[in-house]
Amino acid sequence: MDALATNPKPIDAVRPRTKASGIVVLLVLGLSAGCNTLPHACNRDCVSHRVAARTGYSVGQTQCGEVIFPNGASLDDGLTEEEAVLIALWNNALFQQRLADLGVARGDLVQAGLLPNPDFTYTFPMPNKPFRYAFELPLETFWLRPIRVAAAAGEANKVSEQLAQAGLDLIRDVRLAYADLLLATGQFKVAEEGARIRGQISNLADGRLKAGDISPQEAATARVDALQAQQDLKRAGYEISLADERLKNLLGIGMDRRPLALVAGDPPSLHDLDVEGLTQEAVATRPDALAAVQAASAAAERLRLSRLSWFRVFGIGDATAGRRTGHELGPGFRVTVPVFDRNQGNIARFEAELERAERQRITVRNQIILDVHQAHFLFEQARSELDILDGKVLPEANEVVKRAERAYREGDTPYVVVLEATRQILASLNRREQLRVNLRRACAELERSVGRRLETASPRATLGAPTP
Repeated sequence: MDALATNPKPIDAVRPRTKASGIVVLLVLGLSAGCNTLPHACNRDCVSHRVAARTGYSVGQTQCGEVIFPNGASLDDGLTEEEAVLIALWNNALFQQRLADLGVARGDLVQAGLLPNPDFTYTFPMPNKPFRYAFELPLETFWLRPIRVAAAAGEANKVSEQLAQAGLDLIRDVRLAYADLLLATGQFKVAEEGARIRGQISNLADGRLKAGDISPQEAATARVDALQAQQDLKRAGYEISLADERLKNLLGIGMDRRPLALVAGDPPSLHDLDVEGLTQEAVATRPDALAAVQAASAAAERLRLSRLSWFRVFGIGDATAGRRTGHELGPGFRVTVPVFDRNQGNIARFEAELERAERQRITVRNQIILDVHQAHFLFEQARSELDILDGKVLPEANEVVKRAERAYREGDTPYVVVLEATRQILASLNRREQLRVNLRRACAELERSVGRRLETASPRATLGAPTP
């Protein structure tokens, strides 16, 4: 007390220190409050909105092992293509697994925005040794944090765009599998028709053999051809089962062992397509193109961070037993001196990653151009070929078969002519089924390549609300 009485603290000397301490406290609190804000990270609803804006289909969430039939979809009254796509978006196991990446990206973004905890050191007093304690806080994290957050935000945006693209890919895959099952079913019907026609011809050959109009060899050839038609029919039946299983797997309903009954309309008809305009649109807006842009942005932020992250500045508040109050607190700092390590290795690595991301962006752009033009060519090829087949080939082939059967029944033509005519009509029918499916497949590929639905015959609301 005497020391304090004889040496009182000057009031003017105390006030500046008090003001400085208050400013430091307010600065730290302000920085801490500002660091609590983070960019928005895309979630499942965000991905669902992006997919629905492009296709009209929503993305749902199910529990593990649960199967939901949204929007009133059912297998009992037949499965339409739209119902199949919607069921897959809600139940496909691989797609639901990939949606979990959103949580990982969100966690990385939150972690990037966190500030490190301050370190506290305390040494106990001993005889002839005063106590000591100190606070240490890395100050560089306050101005490096925005760069970390920007890099993590770029990665999160990349993941969300990749998942939107995964949704488009799943829609394409389901439509292709749906078309494959339609093709297998159509080819089974053609095989049934072939077995019927060849069976009739075999019976006709047996009748002519009994009448002595043909040799046993010719009759045997007709019977073998009829048996081969039965073999083709049996194989076509198994093709339906295989296509059915592939579609069920994509829909996520493999545990349901009922065979799928498809309700398919006419093949899609897209007219007056501006392929160059669609290509430019796809390059600018397709999700995987946007994901490549976000990846390059994140790589640039990581490179920027690597050039600065070697720098370390620790703010120190050090206190020891003192002569004036017995508790003297003084400021200090500790800084890294970049004599040897300036993060050269990581800088070189992130420079390479940035170059790779930029080249990946160009690769994706080139792939999009190929996808759009290739799908457009395949669609036009299938449509033009189908027009010729329906308008010219099939009518002529039907007439040839009728004339050949009539001539063979009357004994005016050998069996080889009937066999060739039958082969032609069955090949044409099979080709017709294939071309109708090719139209569906090319349309699915074209819409996936552009990144949105192209059919605009009737406006539709977003599909996906589950029926209670």
